[in-house]
Amino acid sequence: MIIQGCKNGEKIGVGRMERDYLHLKNLRNKDDAVVGVVIAVLLVGLILSIIVLIQTVFVPSWMEQIEAEHMDDVANQFALLKFAIDTQSVTEKNIPITTSITLGNKELPFFTSSRSFGFLRILDEEYSLNITNGTFTIEYFPEIIKYSSSNTYFLNIDYIYEAGAVITSQDEGNVMFIKPNFLVNYDIVLDEVNISFTLSNIIGIGGKKSVSGFGTYPIQTNFSKSNRTLITDVQNMVITTSYPDSWRVFINSTLKNVGLIYGAANDFWITSTNDKITVNFNSPPVSPKIDIFLDAIDIFAQVAPGWIE
Repeated sequence: MIIQGCKNGEKIGVGRMERDYLHLKNLRNKDDAVVGVVIAVLLVGLILSIIVLIQTVFVPSWMEQIEAEHMDDVANQFALLKFAIDTQSVTEKNIPITTSITLGNKELPFFTSSRSFGFLRILDEEYSLNITNGTFTIEYFPEIIKYSSSNTYFLNIDYIYEAGAVITSQDEGNVMFIKPNFLVNYDIVLDEVNISFTLSNIIGIGGKKSVSGFGTYPIQTNFSKSNRTLITDVQNMVITTSYPDSWRVFINSTLKNVGLIYGAANDFWITSTNDKITVNFNSPPVSPKIDIFLDAIDIFAQVAPGWIE
C-alpha cells in the first residue's frame, strides 16, 4: 500500500507540474503578445514622428527652394523675351516670335504642400515718356508686360518688361535687372551729349492681355513699325512709372559714367516721386548741349496661343 501510495503521489506531483508549466507558458504567450503590441505602437509612433518632421521642417524648405528656382526661371524667361523684342527691333521683320513664361510650380507628391500661382498681364497707363525742349514736347505711352508671383513659401517677386528694360520688384524696392537700349556719348570737344534711346512701344492685343495659373503660357510679339525722332536742346525728360527707383538709379549712373556732373548748378539733376522721375538738363554755355535720338519701335504683343491679326 505504501508503494501504491507513492505511485499515486508521484502521479499527483507530475500533474501539478504539468499545470504549472502550462500556466507559465500561457503567461509567457500573453507577455509576448503585449510586447508585440507595444513594439507595433512604438513603430507607428516613430513613423508618424518622421512624417511630421518631414512635413513641418523639410517640406517647407524643399518648397521654398523649388519656388526660388522658379523665380530664377522666370527671370531667364524675361531675359529671352527682351532678346526676342530686341531682335525684332533691329531686324524690323514682320515675323511673330513666341517666348514662354512659367506662371507657377506644382506641389510635392505624397506630401501636403501648396503649389504657387502667377499672373501675366499686358498693362496700359503704367508708363509714359515725355521729352521737352524749347520748341515742343514729345510723348509716348508704351504698355508693359508684367509677371506677378503668388508664392506660399518664398518671397513674391514681380518681373516687368518696361520700355525696353526688365525690372525686378519686391516689397523692399525695385531694381533694373536688364538695362534698356539707352546709350550716351559725350563729345567733350564739341561740348555735346548725344543720347540714343530705343523705346520698345508695346501694344497689347485686346482680349489676349492676361492669364493666370501655374502652367507655361506663350507671349507672342510682332514688329509693327518704327518711328525715329531727333529732339535737340533737350531741357528735361519725364518718366512716369511705378518703378521710379530703378529708372532714377540707372539714368543717374549712366550720365555720370560719361562725365556729366550731377547737381542743379551743374549739368543735370533728377527729382523723383512715388510714380515719376524728372531728369533736368542745364543749357549751354553752363552745360553741354543735350540731343536725344529717340527710336520708338511699335511691338504688338499678346498672351496665350492663337495669333490675332
